[in-house]
Amino acid sequence: MANDLNKVLMIGRLTRDPDFKTINNTSVANFSLANNRTYVANNEKKEETHFFDCEVWGKLAEILRDYGKKGKQIAIEGRLSQSTWDAPDGKKNSRIRIRVDSFQLLGSSGPAPSNQGSGSYNQVKNEPVYEETQDYNYSDDDIF
Repeated sequence: MANDLNKVLMIGRLTRDPDFKTINNTSVANFSLANNRTYVANNEKKEETHFFDCEVWGKLAEILRDYGKKGKQIAIEGRLSQSTWDAPDGKKNSRIRIRVDSFQLLGSSGPAPSNQGSGSYNQVKNEPVYEETQDYNYSDDDIF
């Protein structure tokens, strides 16, 4: 069976500091990315903003925790991932988010600490690959 293409490339700004936690001894950071689009309609310039939930695992999560702050511009590369779970009331829930494989911190978000700069970060080859097939038993409180 051939693989379909599932690829996301996006530049935007962090809407909040990443939420960092550890699941089964693996670091994970969840964050929201605001992405702006400018277009012209009826000879008038318009702008719209879309918000995307993202997650990054392993060493990359730790790097983002340390250097990714609200307002920071970031370029991400990853894929769409869907999680499903049953709510306590029996209702089926699902959520789509971007599973980030690499990112690059861009520009500044105003005055920044001297240790906060730009950099490109990729998954380390020897680091385990975390597949969405893992069952994490999400509860409604774990979902942002």
